[in-house]
Amino acid sequence: MKSKTFTTCIIFLFIVSNSFGQQREYVYHFDAAFRICNESQSLFTGQGAMKNNLFILRIWPNKFPDTTLIIAHFTDSSLSVNQGLFQSFYLNGNKESERNYENNVLTGPWMHWDNAGQMTDSLIYADGKLTDSGKFYYYENHTLNTFNFTDFKNDTYQVRNFNDSGKLTSEVYFIGQKGTRKFYLNGTVKMDSLFTRAEKEAAFRGGLGAWQRYITSRLMPNIKKFTESDYGTCVVRFIIDTDGKVSDVQATTMQGSALAKIAVDAVAHGPKWTPAMQYGSPVRAYRLQPVTLAPMR
Repeated sequence: MKSKTFTTCIIFLFIVSNSFGQQREYVYHFDAAFRICNESQSLFTGQGAMKNNLFILRIWPNKFPDTTLIIAHFTDSSLSVNQGLFQSFYLNGNKESERNYENNVLTGPWMHWDNAGQMTDSLIYADGKLTDSGKFYYYENHTLNTFNFTDFKNDTYQVRNFNDSGKLTSEVYFIGQKGTRKFYLNGTVKMDSLFTRAEKEAAFRGGLGAWQRYITSRLMPNIKKFTESDYGTCVVRFIIDTDGKVSDVQATTMQGSALAKIAVDAVAHGPKWTPAMQYGSPVRAYRLQPVTLAPMR
């Protein structure tokens, strides 16, 4: 009799301990901007539960329930206070970004990667303030092209450029607005003094309004040539030299359309541009310029 009672107690304790050990799970539905919404309007679903005194939330696209887009930590199920690690992912499973929060305040590194797994940004925060910033640019063969680093606390700025074989070709270092630039070529080093960090993209002279007026003047005489397939946005890629002259003009979208032909011709035979500026001097630069044609109503 005693043995039967003891066995019953063990079974009861097992059931109670399991019921206390299980955490309540919450389900959320999100719209395109990751705002909580009704299930019928949602594009994403999230599921979360408390673990080790933090609420852990996993979010996935409704169309791909086995694909994790976000893993985030909060103080509770209200999702109002970020606390701890926040990670986002691409659909292929590669990590997109990672950052940390302390009571809703960014702290420590905030890193970004591209779809191929290469780091593109590394930001450092202290009590919500950005203290350091690193940016990475790559060649098509995935070797590092350029690395920029800014230390906001000490007001320093550094740039390193590499060739597609990974060899350092030049570097820039600023303290405040004064800096030096070094070029490495055939075992020799050439150094320049720089007096401003200012950088500016190339621009159409007169600004956006002047560009719109110019491109409209080129499109309107040809309006009867356009068919439905010509409507859209053609992105034109070209080089602007240090004197503002344009060269190597080509359409990167809508190739073969009437819009692409006219857009390329307009850029190639148009007025000079204001060249890009780097460290106070004009530099040769690529430019991507959209040309949009919409049907008249």
